This record gives sequence, structure tokens and C-alpha cells, in this order.
Amino acid sequence: MASEDLQNNTPSLTGHEESAGHEEDVLTVSNSKGDTNIVIYRHFCKGCEICVEVCPKGVLKMVVATDRWEGAMVEVVDVEACNACMLCEHQCPDFAIEIYNEKKEKKAKEKKAVA
Repeated sequence: MASEDLQNNTPSLTGHEESAGHEEDVLTVSNSKGDTNIVIYRHFCKGCEICVEVCPKGVLKMVVATDRWEGAMVEVVDVEACNACMLCEHQCPDFAIEIYNEKKEKKAKEKKAVA
């Protein structure tokens, strides 16, 4: 299911959506340090390219997806370049992308504890 580009980034399918029956459509790509994970919910992506346009690091690109009526799908091409700015996640109108970064999550918890 994963393309050759994604295989280089060691993607893994997760069971986040088992109850929704879409487990095969959830793709998680992790960087080599393991502190940043990009989760793509393929069944939500409509191929609008907003995420690709807003990514300052060129982490994402659109690829042809003949199994989709939209004809295109977002793909992670350089997870190592991701700085976890979360622009793609926040701009996606279909909630098809989630970014998890241990350092940013830890800082957020520390701020919450101080407040």
C-alpha cells in the first residue's frame, strides 16, 4: 500500500480507526528519532493540496491515487524535514492530518501545569 518514497521513511499502519472500519486508510510516518509522527487519514483526504501549499519544509506532496474519486492523495515525502509547526494539521479542512511531537507536547503540558 505504501509507495517507495514512504517505504524509505518506514511508515506503519495504525489501528486508530478500527471502530470506524478504516484501519487500512490510516498511515503513520515517524522520523528517525521517533519524536515526530505524521498521521494521514486517507479516507478523509479530498486531495485539495492545502497542506502541501502551507508546509514550509516540503514534507508533503500530492500523488496520483487512482483508487480515489478525487484522483490525488497527500503523501509524506520527507518526514525528517518536519519541524512539527502543525500548519498542515491546522489548515486541513477535512482533519486528514495529525502531527505528534514529543517536545511540543511536553512544553504544552509544562505551560498548563504552571498556569
